[in-house]
Amino acid sequence: MLPSGRVEEGEEDGEGESGISFFNLAEKIEYRDVCMCGEVYEGCCIGSSHGWLVLLDETANLSVFNPFSGAQIQVGSLKEGLEFTDVDAYTVKEDPRAFVPKAIVMSDGEKNKDKDGVVLIYGSRKKLAFCTYRDGKFMDLDGAHQPYHDIIYYDNVVCALSDTGSVEVWDFSGSFPTKIMDMTPSFPLKTANFGRSFRDLYSSHFYLVESCGELLFVVRFIGEFVDGDGKPVQEADLLSDEDTQPKICPYKTLLFHVYRLDLHEKKWVEMESLGDQVVFLGGNHSMSLRVGDCPGCVKDSIYFTDSYWERVDEDYSYGGHDMGYYNLRDRSVKPFYDTHRCKMKPIPFWVVPNPW
Repeated sequence: MLPSGRVEEGEEDGEGESGISFFNLAEKIEYRDVCMCGEVYEGCCIGSSHGWLVLLDETANLSVFNPFSGAQIQVGSLKEGLEFTDVDAYTVKEDPRAFVPKAIVMSDGEKNKDKDGVVLIYGSRKKLAFCTYRDGKFMDLDGAHQPYHDIIYYDNVVCALSDTGSVEVWDFSGSFPTKIMDMTPSFPLKTANFGRSFRDLYSSHFYLVESCGELLFVVRFIGEFVDGDGKPVQEADLLSDEDTQPKICPYKTLLFHVYRLDLHEKKWVEMESLGDQVVFLGGNHSMSLRVGDCPGCVKDSIYFTDSYWERVDEDYSYGGHDMGYYNLRDRSVKPFYDTHRCKMKPIPFWVVPNPW
């Protein structure tokens, strides 16, 4: 999902938006000005999962909307059931993704509608909460390793990844979620060393992915300031003695590390290849698909959209722009969408069509 409007250099934030478009990776065609019935503009998109967009409005009411079927479900208010302060209310109004950086839909299609709902990471401590459509009230999950970075749902279980690389799993098949796994493998040394060595140049974002029955820990390294040659530079280097204005060097994804969880050894094992799998990351429900099910995609690659919520709105000239695909074989980053725009608003999200 992409913005269909054109935001040109010098336009004020918010100007230039004219609607939503969908870019089909297989056909390499952009379907412009898709009718969204106003839902996206009435609420900020904080997630995309199983074909649904998760929307949060400025009064903390959460809903889900299926742009393909037109179905919409009012889920509930974050103020009901969760610790919610005046500061939280202000944050939701000004920057919804700062309060809810990740939200996913729990759904298995027509199998068990009573269990359908939403799980999210929320608040300054990045806690976990869930709400079923039937109950309409949010409840905390008893997570032991906050702050959390990512959550996924498959086969009636919710898996959560913390900032230390620990993984917790809850079974949602019963009347109330039950924690069935709490594993704290040691943090990957390669990633830890890279982070320490280049902490002034890169930020790191963590994702959890289910792929072929295994859990993957994907680390995304984003250059904080990247020049025209694709090199990360220090912020102090943006302004030289000869310059009157600092150089514009937007952040950019440059590298990924990928690990799989060895349940027997209880450790993260580095993966050199994804085989015939393609991973999709961003503000969406992190997912892995066979390349045969993704026409137009390159196998052994990670396709990503911008999810650097702390910086997407910091400058009128860029934000939402950080997207492309990273190939593990040759360690290259290439574009999948031909654009010269550095400002993308609304923020692009991956959406996998579902009829329900």
